[in-house]
Amino acid sequence: MGCVRDVIHDYIYFTLNQNEGDVSEKDIIDSPWLQRQRRIFQLQATWMVFPCATHTRFQHALGTMHLAGHLAWRLYDDFKRVFPNEYIPPERTYVEEVFRLAGLLHDIGHGPLGHLIDDVYTWKKYGKTHEDISAKVITGELAPLIEKINFSPHGYFHQKINPETLIKFIKTPPNFEGYALWEQIFSKIMLGVYSVDIIDFLLRDKYYCGTKEFGSIDIKRLLDNTVVTDSGFSMEKEALPAFKNFLATRMSMFCHIYFNEKKQLFETSFGKILPDVLKLMKVGDPYKNLRKYFFLDDYYVNSTLLDWSKRGAGEARKIGRKWEKIAVLRETPFAMVLSGQKSYFKFVRKSDLLDERKVESFVRQKYRIKCPVFVNIDVFDVRLQNVFAQFADLASLKKEDNLKCIALYDSENDKVLGEEMNKMLADIPVKFLMWQVYVPSKYGKRINAVIKSESEAGEDFTDFQLDLPLGPLRWDEKKEKTEITNA
Repeated sequence: MGCVRDVIHDYIYFTLNQNEGDVSEKDIIDSPWLQRQRRIFQLQATWMVFPCATHTRFQHALGTMHLAGHLAWRLYDDFKRVFPNEYIPPERTYVEEVFRLAGLLHDIGHGPLGHLIDDVYTWKKYGKTHEDISAKVITGELAPLIEKINFSPHGYFHQKINPETLIKFIKTPPNFEGYALWEQIFSKIMLGVYSVDIIDFLLRDKYYCGTKEFGSIDIKRLLDNTVVTDSGFSMEKEALPAFKNFLATRMSMFCHIYFNEKKQLFETSFGKILPDVLKLMKVGDPYKNLRKYFFLDDYYVNSTLLDWSKRGAGEARKIGRKWEKIAVLRETPFAMVLSGQKSYFKFVRKSDLLDERKVESFVRQKYRIKCPVFVNIDVFDVRLQNVFAQFADLASLKKEDNLKCIALYDSENDKVLGEEMNKMLADIPVKFLMWQVYVPSKYGKRINAVIKSESEAGEDFTDFQLDLPLGPLRWDEKKEKTEITNA
């Protein structure tokens, strides 16, 4: 084994070649596609707001590999004991290695600015996401290496790894059709409600952003209390406090970092010009042109655009200067004038959520805004309304299970607790929504002044549920002591 030092897991181990002709995890890690992730920031443009958030997809890939292999190794014997008549690959080392590789390669299709390029270009223009590109890289570029790997950290195996198998645990499936039972249950290691992917990026992002106050995640309690029962992927009830803390930490991270208002402003500004940048670079469809996409990373895009701003001509120079204003001078073409958030504690249909049209209409009418208005809304699924599930029999498990549900297991009495246990999560939102209203920068100061003056005059957003992050109400220090105590 070789190892690297890591700020989250201390040491991350990986396999080395044992004999001449072997292929090990080191060969995958040293491959150009994996090394490319060193040049792609994990948090897109968050470094514009949190200066230390310059960690990369490469670090996260190693951390996810580490956790995925650990959990797959633990759950293997549980599955064989609970479902003795159901198929699972006969070698535990094979299953361990499949999940280590899935963790290592799950984000390999990401490009510059991560999810942003999906939103404004790859998906919007070609109907593909980084997951689709990851699948193509794994089944094409890396397949010859993957197929030759025949040992994990715990030893050798004989079954050949099919790259297509890895995709089942990387690309989110619409349902479990075509999945064997072991694949259905084990897929939650990578794609479930507290997947190793989520655990690693939350801890890693929190560390590099320096936001220690946003809670902690008890990895040992969560993973060591994960088991397989006759209701599938399960968590022992002793881990319930750790699970609730995980959900709360995740929500805090989305609220204050991933949906951070200033970060969203920078990414929105980059996103408005990114399609024109990629058009001038003649990137085309990344899914069909992996060779050109390979060179597309955060370093390349930033250096190219800054070069265009100084030495480019025509449209390239114009776009380069726009990019320079944002990335170097921190001057954005938009100014944020309003923002707010809303939590939903019960299931709500997408059509009933606050949308851009409603916000724009309300703001224009209330503040008589005539200039262009741009509204950004982010919706985050904190949890399902019913996370804890219980299945009557094996047929129900195979038919009704979904990626984001788990069973709650009482190990002392050897029974799966009922769905009434969802009441334990009642204080945690089902959905969380944040919104921002932007106007062109030249109108920002004037409109902010109007909004401030009307707010000071007693204007209130509560009827429309557009509360500012801290709410419009302030405590009156003149109130009686008994009222303060009651409050």
